[in-house]
Amino acid sequence: MKVAVLGMGYVGCVTAACLADAGHMVVGIDPAPHKYEPIARGETPIVEPGLSELLAKSHASGRISATSEMFALRTVDIAIVCVGTPSLPTGELDLKYVKSVARDIGAELKHRSSPLSIMLRSTVLPGTTSDLFVPWIEEAAGLKEGEDFYVSFCPEFLREATAIADFYNPPFTVVGADSPGAAEVATELLSFIGVPVQVVASGVAEGLKYSCNAFHALKVAFANEIARVCIERDVDAREVMNLFVQDRELNISHRYLRPGFAFGGSCLPKDVRALQYLSEVTGVDAPLLNSLTETNEAHIKRVVDMVTSSGITSVAQVGLTFKPATDDLRESPFLKLISALRQNGVRVRAYDPIIKLDRLVGANKAYLEEHLPGVESVLVDDLSEALESSELVLLGTNAADVTDGILAGKPVPVIDLSGSLPPGVEQSLRQRETVTPIGASYLGAAW
Repeated sequence: MKVAVLGMGYVGCVTAACLADAGHMVVGIDPAPHKYEPIARGETPIVEPGLSELLAKSHASGRISATSEMFALRTVDIAIVCVGTPSLPTGELDLKYVKSVARDIGAELKHRSSPLSIMLRSTVLPGTTSDLFVPWIEEAAGLKEGEDFYVSFCPEFLREATAIADFYNPPFTVVGADSPGAAEVATELLSFIGVPVQVVASGVAEGLKYSCNAFHALKVAFANEIARVCIERDVDAREVMNLFVQDRELNISHRYLRPGFAFGGSCLPKDVRALQYLSEVTGVDAPLLNSLTETNEAHIKRVVDMVTSSGITSVAQVGLTFKPATDDLRESPFLKLISALRQNGVRVRAYDPIIKLDRLVGANKAYLEEHLPGVESVLVDDLSEALESSELVLLGTNAADVTDGILAGKPVPVIDLSGSLPPGVEQSLRQRETVTPIGASYLGAAW
């Protein structure tokens, strides 16, 4: 395949070298002589282990070249955009290079006899490909994406110093595309890597890149804050973390990473508060740990705002315990949600298949009565009673009998707070256009 790589920085150089090594004919394009001229000689303009050898090999075989001229786009099968997206003082991305290259591509499209596939690989925020990059090309070319040219977004996961190994062994290969056929050439190009290509919407692919980087930053900050707290008690934090990462079921795993509702229960809120207290009394600066409660409360408030801003006056809260299949009501975020809704004048009828008022004892009963005054007027024993005259269902459980009952009832809107509906149930609700997952990109669109 004939490939043009636009932008000869770290990502562009490694992408060009690896694709050429895989047998593709690659031309690197960059306006800066100090970037494209070394590649034209089979040398590397950057320091990256293994890159010199890879470029020299591909140059000797005639599979890689470099230029500053955009007319090379007229004969290639795919153009890969790897230009920089630096940060402005405000934190906003500076998209001047993305915009400039989009317009340059658009100008060259007028001289082609066949549609060009364009892959944006620069790191950009969700929505950039569809809302900015594509329109910039369309405006410059006077052509239509999906008909005259195709655009995809393919995030890269290359770490400096291990970039070549990372290129050949990515955690996943993702192609974001929003029009039919936009992913075809990109998928074919990347098929040699051996990691199955997953085609998603461009915004999902863009969001994935930022999720990964933010999570990596979060892990560094978390480990360092735990260390600062542990040091105050003369505890070896590295030994703590060496043990911590051995838990691949909960700690280093997919657990807790499905968007749903706020955390609660008898452990997490209490233990987070204890760490926050310890950091405060020992004078340890722990803004990440201190933010956990704040962001949890913000998640509850978001749902309250969704309901109140919609004008809805009656809701059914289905599921009360902090985790389905338990009877534990302690620090349940659903109780906080009900209380906040009632304070805003919203009528709430609550139902949980496990909780029966006459059977509650001990801490569960005490917590419920303390945090939900007048519970007798809120909690009902029958799902149909909770759904009756409700304009909205707040679903906090994935219990099969409950979801079956909702599917069998009138098609009122459902906000999925459980984050764990079985795929079949979620699909059934989606087909009726009545479900809004709490973590979905279109959250609140109906309100």
